[in-house]
Amino acid sequence: MTPTLQQLASGLGLFLSTSTDACAIAWGRAGSPLIAGASGACENVFGVSDKELLGQSVGTLFVGGERTARDLADAAQSSVSRLLVRAGGPEAARQFPARLELHRAAAGTVALVIDLSAASIEVDANERAADLARFASLLAHEVRNPLSAVKIALQTLERHGRLQPNDLRRAEIAIREVGNIELLLSEVLEFARPPTLSRVPIDPRGPVLEVAGQLSVQWAERGVLVRCSVPERMVPVHADPTRVETAVRLLVRLGALAAEEAGGGEVLVSLNVVPRVASRTSRRWILSVRDPGRTLSVEARKQAFVPFNPSRARGSGLALAVVERIAREHGGSVRLSSLEGGGNLVEMEMVED
Repeated sequence: MTPTLQQLASGLGLFLSTSTDACAIAWGRAGSPLIAGASGACENVFGVSDKELLGQSVGTLFVGGERTARDLADAAQSSVSRLLVRAGGPEAARQFPARLELHRAAAGTVALVIDLSAASIEVDANERAADLARFASLLAHEVRNPLSAVKIALQTLERHGRLQPNDLRRAEIAIREVGNIELLLSEVLEFARPPTLSRVPIDPRGPVLEVAGQLSVQWAERGVLVRCSVPERMVPVHADPTRVETAVRLLVRLGALAAEEAGGGEVLVSLNVVPRVASRTSRRWILSVRDPGRTLSVEARKQAFVPFNPSRARGSGLALAVVERIAREHGGSVRLSSLEGGGNLVEMEMVED
């Protein structure tokens, strides 16, 4: 006995029981073919149930209508890509890309329909990320070079020019603002760069001490004391030294900006090893930065890791997003909390399996 189109579609649907982006439909060979069978994740793919599809014109599901459906029934190809149309739900009448695996039958055609919109979204997201990386690189190149020339000219004028006290102060402010723009460009580049990691054995105290030492001189002139506290010795860990240094630099700068906004004070940079427990074999270490700045609200702390959403009066809003990415690359996480009596604490945990 020859199986009906409904039986063929149902049989094909048995193989789709765990799929959320595929279904089976079947239609006859009439001049205006109707859907004779449907099964699988029809609601996810077409926005309506398999029962609701039965009896509908198959042409309503295809961009190109009934003619496309008839052409597919006559085609020799067993696998084709087509634009289909949602039949209902919140995306009713919206087109979406799909792959069809066609099977001819005596009474008509049975098609396995695979919704490709999720894959298409992922491809689009990857392309946008690549575009962002290229744009950031171009921006940095086109802005950094002239900016460096401006900075050098201002520094030369500051050192060797015969400036009045007010003009000298203006030159110092201009140099500082150029430095802020350079840091902003660095954050944008770091945020846009493709995730790459090169782990090697390092002493994590090295990047911490080096960055803290460099920034302590710079921020001392602005009323901010950067102090560092690290263990006397640490067992080397596998980490990317460049990425660790980037995270330290961004966190110390955030803390220093917060301290400056509060009128000055101390930023404490600490490095601690988390003691191992019997149930955990991985080694963990925490980089902490404590600042005396304005205490952030609960909502501000939630939004602090959202790109381009600065929680301070100044900044790009990218620093914590970049730091969180670096922590994830090292198997860890970042926490932002408020301190009793005022101030904030950022803790970045890194894990070595």
